[in-house]
Amino acid sequence: MLFYIAIQPPAEAVSVTPNQSQSIGQLFTSDQLYYKLFGEQPEGKASLNLSLKSEGFGFNPPENGRLEWLNADSPYTAADRKWDEVSPDTDIPIGVGDKVFLRFIPTAEASQLASNAHPLTVAVAKSESVNYAPDTEGFTGSVDLQIPNGAAYSYATGQAIGLNEVNADIGGNLTVQVPVRAGISVSSAGVTDNAVALLDATNIGGVLGVNPANTDNDTTLKSAANLQVLADVSGQVSASAHTSADIEDAYADADAHTRFGLKNPPGAADDPNKPEGGFGILNMDLVAGADANVRGTTAIQLDTSSDSTSGRARATTDVGDVAGVGDSAVQAAADLNLTGIAGIGLHTAADSKMGSAEAFTSLDNLRGIFSDATTSGGTTTLNNPGATVGSKVFDPYSAGGDLAINTGAKLTALTEASVVGDGVGDHFQGAAEYLKGDEATAIADLGKAYGLMSNATGGLQMEASGRVDLNINSQANFTTLADAVAGHATAISELLSNNGAVNANLMAGDSGSINSNVDTIFKTIANTINGDTTAKGTAMNTVGIGASEFTFTGLGALVNADANTNGLVRAVSTLGKASSELNSSTGGIVANTGETWKTINGAPDFKASMSGAEQINAIANNTGFAQAAAVAGSSGHNGVSATANQASIGVDGYHFSTSESLNLSSVNNVDSTAQAVFGTTSL
Repeated sequence: MLFYIAIQPPAEAVSVTPNQSQSIGQLFTSDQLYYKLFGEQPEGKASLNLSLKSEGFGFNPPENGRLEWLNADSPYTAADRKWDEVSPDTDIPIGVGDKVFLRFIPTAEASQLASNAHPLTVAVAKSESVNYAPDTEGFTGSVDLQIPNGAAYSYATGQAIGLNEVNADIGGNLTVQVPVRAGISVSSAGVTDNAVALLDATNIGGVLGVNPANTDNDTTLKSAANLQVLADVSGQVSASAHTSADIEDAYADADAHTRFGLKNPPGAADDPNKPEGGFGILNMDLVAGADANVRGTTAIQLDTSSDSTSGRARATTDVGDVAGVGDSAVQAAADLNLTGIAGIGLHTAADSKMGSAEAFTSLDNLRGIFSDATTSGGTTTLNNPGATVGSKVFDPYSAGGDLAINTGAKLTALTEASVVGDGVGDHFQGAAEYLKGDEATAIADLGKAYGLMSNATGGLQMEASGRVDLNINSQANFTTLADAVAGHATAISELLSNNGAVNANLMAGDSGSINSNVDTIFKTIANTINGDTTAKGTAMNTVGIGASEFTFTGLGALVNADANTNGLVRAVSTLGKASSELNSSTGGIVANTGETWKTINGAPDFKASMSGAEQINAIANNTGFAQAAAVAGSSGHNGVSATANQASIGVDGYHFSTSESLNLSSVNNVDSTAQAVFGTTSL
C-alpha cells in the first residue's frame, strides 16, 4: 500500500518518497506535520494535540485505524521507546531538537476503501506555541493523509442463520432441527505491490429471536406436548493476503483481517444483519407442555494469514461473542434437558521474509449458556426474564420435573508471526537508531470463557421441581509463537477467565449433582538469533465453579470441581536480550477470582453458596514454566530474565450449609518454575 503525506519535508527530517511503494505505518515527523500546516519550520518548541477523523467508508460504524507516536515520555529511554496511540489529550512535541516520529496504522478496511474522496484527516485539536513562525497561538487545522489504491484488494461479507424471528404454537409435539454450515472466505495477492483482504462475518447461528430487551413481542416456539429444538452450528471463515517482489526497495505489504460478529458491512440493514457473532439459540422463548429437549452448540473456525517477501505482513482476527444458548428462556412442564456449548478455533499467521510480521488475535466472550442484563432507570433486569405461560412468568429455565444441564466453552487459538529479516533499517522502519527494525510480533487477547454466566442482578436463574444435574466441561488451549532470524521477536498472550459457572442461581426441589472440569493449557514462545526476545503468557481465573448460588432442597447432592492450568512461557535469543513472564491462577470452588461477581447480585447480601450437598470435592492444579536464555551480545544486550507468578486455591469465599452430614475435601497442587540461562540456549 502507498501511504504518504504530500509535503516538502524539512531538511533534517526523514525523507518520505511519494512515488515509492511504502508500508503499513509510513513514518513522518511532528516537524513535517507542522510544516504542512504552516508552510514553515517551527522556530521554537511547542506541542500539538491531534485527533484522527474521517467521513468513513460506508461501514457501520466506520473504522480507520490509529495514529501512533514514538513515545518520548518517561520512563522510556531512547533505546527502548514504545509506539503508543495518539489521543486528543496527547501532547505531541514539535520544534528545534524536540520532534518525534508519528505513523498511521490503517485498518484493512481503510487500506481497501480509502481514496481522495474519503481522506483520512489528522486534525489539530489545540496547540500551545512558543515562538511559532508565524505566530499562531490557539490555531486549529488539519492535514489529509492519503492512502492511494494499491494492487490487490478484496472484501467479502456473509452470514448464515437457520431460523430468524420465527413463532410457532403447536397443539401436539414440536420438533425443530436446525443444522447450520457456513463457509466464508476472501483472498488477495499482489506482485511488487500491496495486497489487502478484509472479511466481515456478521452472524453464524441457528435460531435467532427478537431481543426481549428491545421489544415486548417475544419470539416463541411453543408446544402443548413435547418440545425438541436442536441447533448445531459450524462455520469456516478465512481471509488471506499474499505479496511478493523482486525489485530492490519495493516494499509490498500484505494485510489480512477477519472480523466475526463485530461490524455491519456497507449499507447493511440492522435486522437481521445486526452482528451477533456465533450462536446456537439466541433471544428465544421455548415452552413445552411436557418434556423439553433444547440444544444449542457452536463450532466456528477462523483462519487469517498473510505473507510478504519484501514488506510487512499483518494478519488480524477479531471476534465478538460466541455462545451456545443466550438470552433465552425454556419452560417445561415435565423434564428439561438443556445443552449449551460454545466452541471456537482461531488461527492467525503472519510471515515476512524482509521487514516485519504482525499477527493479532482477539476474542471478547465465549459462553456456553448466558443471560445478559439491560439497565433502565437505574434498574438492572435480565434481557429475558422467563417464559410466560398464562399469567405466570417463570424463571428463565424452569422444569416441572428434572433439569439436566450440559454446558462448556471450547477454545483453541494459534497465533504465530515469523520474519527472516535482513538486519537493515528499511524505509518503513525509519532511520533513527532507536527504531527496532525487523520484528516478529504475535499477540493473542482471548477475553473470557464461561460455562454458565450472567451479568444481571439475580443471576442466571434455573429451577426444577425435581433434580438438578449440572455438567460443565470447558477447555482452553492456546499457543502464541514469534520467530525471527535477523530481528526482534515478541509473543504475548492473555486469557482473562476460563470459569465454569459465574453468577448462576440454581434451585432443585430434590437432590442433584454438579460436575465441573475446566482446563487451560497455553504456550507462549519467542525465538530469535540476532535480536531481542520477549514472551509473556497470562491465564487468569481457571476455575471449576465460580461465585454462584446452588440450592438442593432434597439434600444429598454430590459436587465435584476440577480445575487445571498448565503453562509454558519461553524466550530465547542468541545475540540479544531474552525476557519471559508467566502469570496464572487456578481455583476449584472459588468466589474470589479478581472479578466483581460477589457483589453483582447486590452487595452485601449476595453469598457464593451451596446448600444441601452431601459431598463436595475441589481439585486445583497449576503448573507453570517461565524460561529465558541468551548466548551472547553487546554490553547493552546482556540481559536474561524469567519470572513466574502463580496462584492455586482449592476452595475460597463460599458458604456451605446442610441439615445432614457434609464431606468437604480440597486438593491443591502448584508447580512453579522460573529459569534464566546466559551463555547458552539450552534449557
